Amino acid sequence: MKKLLILVWTLTAASVQAANPMTTTTDTKAVLGLLRGNVDMYGVNFDSTEFQRGILQLAQQKVIRVRVMTSPKVAQNFKPLKAVGAGIYTIPANFTNSMIVVQGGAVIIPTKSNYQIITDQRNAAAMTGLMTQYWQISKPY
Repeated sequence: MKKLLILVWTLTAASVQAANPMTTTTDTKAVLGLLRGNVDMYGVNFDSTEFQRGILQLAQQKVIRVRVMTSPKVAQNFKPLKAVGAGIYTIPANFTNSMIVVQGGAVIIPTKSNYQIITDQRNAAAMTGLMTQYWQISKPY
């Protein structure tokens, strides 16, 4: 299961890169501006403190509705988001990257130095569809 999730994630990112180049930015505020409505977060680490505070603030203001899928080992790190209404779910997987999916919008992949953003609806929908199955087997925290 762990290897499957990593493999699906890697193949998804590779197919999206081949089909449509990603936009890259280092502007955290611009990336936070893409977050509206239902937002799904996958992974264990979501970049800078500024970005994490921005997500928490948007959730507090009810601008976004957040679900997080993470490892059971780090689920407790998401208590501040849970306190403002986010759903925190765990799956026994070794997350090697993080990904943020804005339902009906962009897919954002934070890296150590920037954000890779997929705005093409076809590719974003494909990535969202691949991840849907994991919500069905995740456990609420």
